[in-house]
Amino acid sequence: MMDRNASGGLEHEARGAQEEWLGAMRSLAERIQKQQELSQQMTQELINTYMQLLNTPGSYLSGQAEQQQQTLQQTAQQWMEQAQQQQQSFQQQAQQQQQSFQQMTQEVVSTYSQLFNIPISYAKEGIKDARFPIEGYDDLTVEEVNARLGLLSAEDLREVRDYEERNKNRETILEQLDRRIRGGS
Repeated sequence: MMDRNASGGLEHEARGAQEEWLGAMRSLAERIQKQQELSQQMTQELINTYMQLLNTPGSYLSGQAEQQQQTLQQTAQQWMEQAQQQQQSFQQQAQQQQQSFQQMTQEVVSTYSQLFNIPISYAKEGIKDARFPIEGYDDLTVEEVNARLGLLSAEDLREVRDYEERNKNRETILEQLDRRIRGGS
């Protein structure tokens, strides 16, 4: 029960971190786009102001106004194209980072989920086998169990007796264990 709570908590934390990161990436992309729009607007205003200056009657530049106007428009167009390319590049990088983060988060959550979805009975069996006095006890016959009893301490004999009584409850083994426990005490 606690394992699932821990797994759910980790998943919740991972998803929360993912959402927070995605929100930051979206906010960054929006700020970049707003800055580019403002830059384009300022460039256009600069061009308009410069054009008004060039078209002012009596301006010493009025003779070259048309040529300079074309050059200025071309430069402004190049700046706008570069800004758009930069915006697209930032957006692609943000999307790639977002996808990488999502994939990494899914892998982490999946790994933790797999870890916590191991049936508890398997874990209990592993623990029981690791400390039970007779390895592979459940698979042994009465004769095989009796052959191993002589090597056990009184404490181990009591543990085997309790286990036998709770599980297979074989009378022959229980009697043998009782005799050895009484003889050892």
